[in-house]
Amino acid sequence: MEALVLVAENGGPTRLARIGVMRALNRGHVREFTEQGASLGLEKAEERPMTVWVYVDASKQVSDVDHLKVFASEEAAERWLQENDPEGVAFEYEVLE
Repeated sequence: MEALVLVAENGGPTRLARIGVMRALNRGHVREFTEQGASLGLEKAEERPMTVWVYVDASKQVSDVDHLKVFASEEAAERWLQENDPEGVAFEYEVLE
């Protein structure tokens, strides 16, 4: 998400923004194979809505790299917050298609 903000504001590299978004969108996809080798992970990933956890540091400017942090899981957000901003809060948002 930070890469998207940088692209929008500064004309940064769109490829990196696309890679970051695709990683977030595919985070729930688990590759599992049957004996025939068919992937079953996508069906399991679609059972629940995909969400990300977002932390905003209001003391930073929007163009600052540290202004926005997006996490793939609640555990990752909690771990980062404990180390970097113990009083901070990350909010869960559903990824829209």
